[in-house]
Amino acid sequence: MFFGVRITQGPSDWQVLQRRNGCAQVYLKGDWQLEKGAIKAGVRSVTPVVRVVNEMDQSLLIPWTACDRQTGEISGEWETTLTLPQGGPYRIDTSLDAVSAASGDHWMFHGDIRVHIGVGDLFCMAGQSNAAGYAKGVAFDPPDVRVHLLRNSGHWDMAAHPMNDATDAADCVNAPMGITGTSPFLSFGRRYADYAGVPVGLIQAAQGGSPMKRWDDTRDGDLLRGMLDKLEACGGVRAVIWYQGCADANENDAPVYADSFAHMVEVVRQATGECTPFFTLQLNKFTLQEDGASWAAIKEAQRQAAEKLEAVWLLPTTTLPMSDEVHNSAAGNVMLGEMLAKQVHGALNSGRPYFAPSLEKAVLEEQGIRLTFRTSGPLMRLNTRVDKEDFCIEDETGVIPVETLTLRDNELLLTPAAPLRGRVVVSYGCDPIRPMGPIIDQHTYLPVISFNKVEVSV
Repeated sequence: MFFGVRITQGPSDWQVLQRRNGCAQVYLKGDWQLEKGAIKAGVRSVTPVVRVVNEMDQSLLIPWTACDRQTGEISGEWETTLTLPQGGPYRIDTSLDAVSAASGDHWMFHGDIRVHIGVGDLFCMAGQSNAAGYAKGVAFDPPDVRVHLLRNSGHWDMAAHPMNDATDAADCVNAPMGITGTSPFLSFGRRYADYAGVPVGLIQAAQGGSPMKRWDDTRDGDLLRGMLDKLEACGGVRAVIWYQGCADANENDAPVYADSFAHMVEVVRQATGECTPFFTLQLNKFTLQEDGASWAAIKEAQRQAAEKLEAVWLLPTTTLPMSDEVHNSAAGNVMLGEMLAKQVHGALNSGRPYFAPSLEKAVLEEQGIRLTFRTSGPLMRLNTRVDKEDFCIEDETGVIPVETLTLRDNELLLTPAAPLRGRVVVSYGCDPIRPMGPIIDQHTYLPVISFNKVEVSV
């Protein structure tokens, strides 16, 4: 028969609690029962107590403390609220402190415990297959005790690949139908924990192949609702990491992608009650894509979202190796996770932004089209043979080849092969099939963010 203290409500083993102002509130609730022998011997008082231990060295973070409320004399209920500082992993112990009526001795009866609790930052992984984790290949990407995962089963665990599996997840809307591989987010979690010095909790909400309409509550929205349920259960997140767009690269969905994404961001922020940051990843390649115009439109919508929406950031992925026609490789995901961690930490914690070169303006001059970029340092060409072909100039007569490309600091001068007529637009890095010769920032080593059909001013 049960005796001692039970926890019926509170954090789970391995759970990470979102820190706010350097700490987190932990609510605990349960029941208690005094052992029959103690009842027979006689007790003066009985109190459910709680303590918190640092698992790294077994030191006491919070000593045995009486609960805030209890009912009953030999059995009843109890509840309490603890304040835990950021850090961990912590262990929460409970006990039943019974004081002998005869001797005054304290008899400490056993109680439930919760282990590997962290107080740090939570991140939701949303989108389709590159977010869900379909990378193939071998790369050193090990588990880390500081990085925890809310699996599709609803249980917290130490994070390890695959991070989007269907075990005990029949009721989870984003559970996969196929076999998943690796994602960028274990690498991200490890490196972010290094930078921020706190545990990281990852919440899986992505599903491979999912179109934007499943994240848009004005159309379907089932994955959006599933994500919001998880965020509510976890008490909110520090940010959402969004990697999606392949499924919308078609003539029907690409034109509404920007509006749907903006609406999703607003719905998430209304649900969380705060301006939840979004860190987005621009598409890489899709070598089986036949609709290049729609692919380019999605990449431009992603760029525009980061330019126009508050607290939305963007990283390009065009320098990453791939494992098949559309998925980054395992090694590429390790690279991406580290870049992402640097950007997220810079934006949220350090005040030192880490951003990719982004087009600020395109101006038609006598010598050609001058492109000015927002950069951290001077630009550099990685391959002089193909990067002219990465640019596309169009005027009222059609596509005009680039004759020469000249780099100087944060500017590029494109010389067209023929005189330009009428309205002129310029694009960069939007071909889903052809290999690129990226242009990168010499300080961050990040490639230029792709852009599509940006109007050239006179």
